Parts: sequence; structure tokens; C-alpha cells
Amino acid sequence: MTKKSLVKIIKKTTAVAIIFAVCCGILTTASPDTEIYATSIKDLEEKIAEIEERNEQIDSEISSIDADISESKEKQDLVYEKLVASKDQLDYYNNLVYYKELEISEKEAEIAELDAKIAAKEEEIQLKTQKINQLDKENEENLKKFGQIVRAMYISGEVDLVSVLAESSDFYDLMVRTKLLANISEQNEQFMKALQKSVDELEDMIAELEEDIEQLNIDKSTSTAEKVTLENEKAELEVDQTKAQQLSDSYSYDYYTYSALISDFEERQESLENERAANADEVAKYEQQIAEEIRKLQQGSSQSYLEGDWIWPVEDRFTMITTYFGYDSWRNGNHSGIDISGGGINGTNIYASKGGTVIKAKTSYTPGYSYGKYVVIDHGDGYSTLYGHCSEVYVTEGQQVNQYDVIAAVGSTGWSTGPHLHFEVRINGTAQNPFDYVQIP
Repeated sequence: MTKKSLVKIIKKTTAVAIIFAVCCGILTTASPDTEIYATSIKDLEEKIAEIEERNEQIDSEISSIDADISESKEKQDLVYEKLVASKDQLDYYNNLVYYKELEISEKEAEIAELDAKIAAKEEEIQLKTQKINQLDKENEENLKKFGQIVRAMYISGEVDLVSVLAESSDFYDLMVRTKLLANISEQNEQFMKALQKSVDELEDMIAELEEDIEQLNIDKSTSTAEKVTLENEKAELEVDQTKAQQLSDSYSYDYYTYSALISDFEERQESLENERAANADEVAKYEQQIAEEIRKLQQGSSQSYLEGDWIWPVEDRFTMITTYFGYDSWRNGNHSGIDISGGGINGTNIYASKGGTVIKAKTSYTPGYSYGKYVVIDHGDGYSTLYGHCSEVYVTEGQQVNQYDVIAAVGSTGWSTGPHLHFEVRINGTAQNPFDYVQIP
């Protein structure tokens, strides 16, 4: 080795040592200005950690609410089935009560009709009784006239009335059996016979009417008993109807209670999701501030940019690009780097694409948010690279690394759907297309 080469190596080693010392000073107590930056980054990271902790609580609450919603919907479905069944049962009892009311109305109409028939027959009996009384009166008058005739005949001595009277059962028989009628006008005889016949017919009619009334009263008693039975059946049905109505009301109340409960859960869930979205925006804002602080650190860094090519940050066999730089429809926004994946990539080495100083080595994270565990390397002249979603981080902040040094392991921490490396290249904090610097092997 020549003296010139040795001097060159010593200078290079000294420069590296100075850079390391400066960088350590920047990240510790190098100067008042850099101390502010370090404290600011720490404060911002603490705020992010607080937000991420709150997001964990939100996720837990949302998960619990999801379970509550699922359970409430399941219960609501069961209550709905019971509600439908109870309404069907209520309809059934309503129909039975309705038809019982119709039957009772029919029985009441039947009883009213029997009452009308009984009243009509009683009125007819009354009329026929009046007619008989009238005929009896006429008959009495005719008997008086007949008695006067017999008395006159007796006085005149025309017939032996004593023997005739002795053999006769009544005055009518007397008139029939004796020849005395020969002295009475044919018209009077016919009148008396017709009168007696009318009386007999009226008495027969009254007897028939009384029999009809007796049967009508029996029918009325039967209908009345049937009506009482129907009313008792209706009363029993109304009890069942009331129970069915109460059951239906109870299930309706339960159903709408669960509906309101589910709405409350969903509103709470929406509120939490909005809070989480706001937190994500706040985290993004803080991360932007961190990026700004890192940019300031880079501006104050003495890290020299090392010329030369950039290397592929993972093993050459992993060449699958799952997301490219730029607009990504799935995220509905810009993707600030490239995602490198492939079968078996999880846990494999991540290499420094270019040498520099580690200015960020994040080893804590919240699942579902941000880069998870990640490393940022300052390469000098405003250049930096970011390696996100690591499963493990092997470097510390302030550490000097060389190109090809293993800095971390591929993982799926943070906002990630599977093992991959999120790789970024930035100039003064602004994301660049990594393919402007690296090439797929």
C-alpha cells in the first residue's frame, strides 16, 4: 500500500468519524438548534404514540360494538320471528272473535224473531179470546130468547117439557133432541149451530196457538242457552285475544328497542370511525412534521452524499411489485413509494440501498396504522430512503451504515395487508419515484 493510499484511507476514516460524531451531536446535544429538532421529533412521536394508543382503544371499542351489533341483530331477528308469529296468532283470535260476534248476532236475531212470533201468537190468542167472549155473549142472548120461547110454550101447554128437560144434557141438546125446534124458526136453529161451531173452532185455535207458544218458548230457551254458550266462548277468546295483543305489543317493543339499540351502536361506531379517521389525519400531519424536522436535520447534517449506484433493497429473488409509485385507486390517493413482495419474503433481510446515517429507527407501532416499524437513512445532499412495515429493526438512530448493510427484516407491521417492503426515496423530504434510482434485478 502506498503512502498516498494510506493517507486517503486515514482521511476517509477521519471524515466518517467526524460525520458520525456530528450526526450523534445532531441527534443528541450537538447544538441548541439541533436539540430543538430532536426534542420536537420526540414530542411528535409521543403524540403519535398517544394517538396510536387511542386508536387501539377505538379498534377495541369498534370490535366490541361490532359484536354488540351482531348480537343485537341476531336477537332482533329472533324477536321479529316471534313478532310475526304473535301477530298471526292475534289475527287468528281477532277472526275467531269476529265470527263469534256474528254467531251471537245471529242468535240474538233468532231470539228476537222468536219473541216476535210469541208476541204475535199471544196477540192472536187475545183476539180469539175476545171473539169467543163476544160469541158467548151472543149465545147468552140467544139462550135468553130461547128460554122465553120455552116458557111461552110451557105456559101454553104445548109439550111435556119436564120429560124433555130430564133427558137433555144441556140446552143445545135439548133443542136438538126435542121437536120443540119445529116451533123455532129454521133461521134461529142454523144461527145457533153456526155459533157453537165458531166457538169450538176458536177454542181449537187457541189450543193450537198455546201449543205453538209453548214450542216457541222451548226454541227461545234453546237459542238463549246457545247464545250464552257463544258469549262464554267469545269471552274466553277475548282473554286469549288480550294475551296475544299483549304478547305482540311486547315483541314490538323489544323489536324497536333492538332497532334503536342497533342505531345507537352504529352511530357510536360511525363516531369512532370518524375519530379514527381524524386521528389518521392527525398522525399524517405529525408524520409530515416529523418529515419536516428530519429534513431540517438533513439540512444540518454533514453527511456527504456518496456517489454511485443505488442497490435493490431486498434479495434479488424478490421482484414482485404489488403497488407502484403515484396515484393508487385502492387508497384513493398517492402512494409515496413502491411495495416489493414475493413468496417467502417475510423475515428476509432489508439492505441499505446506499450508505448514510440512520436518522429514524421506529421499533414501536400500532397495527393498522402508518409504516409500522421503519427505518430512515440520510444519504446526504437532501437524499433519504425509508424502509417500512419491518418485522424487526437492527439499527439505531445515529448509526452509520454502508451500502449492503442489513438494517431490518421484511414484515407486515402498520397499515399492511401482507408481508412486503415499502421502499421510498426522498429528496429534501419530497417523495420520488424509486425506479428513478433503483432497478428491478
